[in-house]
Amino acid sequence: MDLVKEAKQSVKSRPIEKILSPLENFSKQNASGGIVLLVCTVLALVIANSPYGQLYSELWNLPLSIGIGPNILKKPLLLWINDGLMAIFFFVIGLEIKREILVGELSEPRQALLPIVAAFGGMIVPALLFLFVTMDTSYLSGWGVPMATDIAFAIGLLGLLGTKIPFSAKIFLTTLAIVDDLGAVLVIAIFYTSDISWISLGVGLAFLAILIGANWLGIRSPIFYGLFGIGGVWVAFLFSGIHPTIAGVLNAFTIPTTAALTKKEFARKSDTFKREFQKSEVPGASILENEHQVQAVQALKTTTDLMQPPLQKLEHALYPWITFGVMPIFALANAGVEFTTNISSLFTSSLALGIGLGLLMGKPLGVCLGAWAAIKFGGSSIPSPLTWPQIVGLGFMGGIGFTMAIFIATLAFPQPATLSNAKLAILIASCLSACIGLFLLSRSAKTPPEKRTS
Repeated sequence: MDLVKEAKQSVKSRPIEKILSPLENFSKQNASGGIVLLVCTVLALVIANSPYGQLYSELWNLPLSIGIGPNILKKPLLLWINDGLMAIFFFVIGLEIKREILVGELSEPRQALLPIVAAFGGMIVPALLFLFVTMDTSYLSGWGVPMATDIAFAIGLLGLLGTKIPFSAKIFLTTLAIVDDLGAVLVIAIFYTSDISWISLGVGLAFLAILIGANWLGIRSPIFYGLFGIGGVWVAFLFSGIHPTIAGVLNAFTIPTTAALTKKEFARKSDTFKREFQKSEVPGASILENEHQVQAVQALKTTTDLMQPPLQKLEHALYPWITFGVMPIFALANAGVEFTTNISSLFTSSLALGIGLGLLMGKPLGVCLGAWAAIKFGGSSIPSPLTWPQIVGLGFMGGIGFTMAIFIATLAFPQPATLSNAKLAILIASCLSACIGLFLLSRSAKTPPEKRTS
């Protein structure tokens, strides 16, 4: 039973619900995030190759200043998106990784071994393919580009298949993508940083220590973590030379994961305040006239808030903003590639071939090799009713690099012409990977999906 839907059932008669209900239903569909990303990507491509292409380019290069007095940060709008908004995206990724490690798919080592090793294979093989193809060229710094998987796009498109594939397939791809994101974070932190300012880095780590101490002391206020996380850790990392998106992940790992109440305390307090609400009922009177009922409702709300771990509240609150705000804006700003390059010339470009082969061939090959190694040497097994053909299809879905691959490409290739070719190769390879993956998964769905237990 959907308890949230049940809770809202009594207010469905409001006129505004007729307007908002379709939007709310769409936002809850698995494929909605992927659809919005796809629309924004197509829109960016159309505008960039239209008569408004120059305006499109000038828009993202507009300087934007933030600060007070002499303390001013001035960057082009595009960098605020890539360094600022993407830090929020990586913050949510960090929350998701922490949750999965503590209570999710990554908390059971034996259960998580298969997708984890598959994810490592899906990172190593594409990188090696890229390095092999681009050997003796100036493109070697882009080896991290074909390693990336766009978790939002991949999971969103997988949702288009609905119940045609088993739930274990979705779990496999989700875990693989999360580990892939963690790998991308480490790659960015270690290999895609400029000269490091150790003083700024030290300041950032000091603010991080404050957040860790706040967690230990039991501070649960999101405002506190936001103030020191953004105003402290993020700003310090921005000046340190380490990409500020890493600050987002580190901040996420300081967010408390425990509830302030035990389950018994929550049940007892909730029952007490519910009884107080009922005892104070005055027939025919509005709740505005009954101060005792107002207090009971407020007490119940406070109890509910205390029962929710800050990590859970932040993840749920930020997820819609990431899905329908941050990632679409990133796609609009970064996916607008001008087709000034003859697409046929991409087949002779070592950069494009390295990215294309890495995403289109390296990903599925690496995922399958990793899964085989986990089974052969790690004692893991394929969860029923997932099959090898479906793992191959999921490997191709992992080849949807899209926004994550574009993001790493912006770090690897500062030259506009090279970056444009890399983006075009990423888009073409990601589209082909998605089409092949969806085709294979739809054709391999021969077993009925297992029922999901609650």
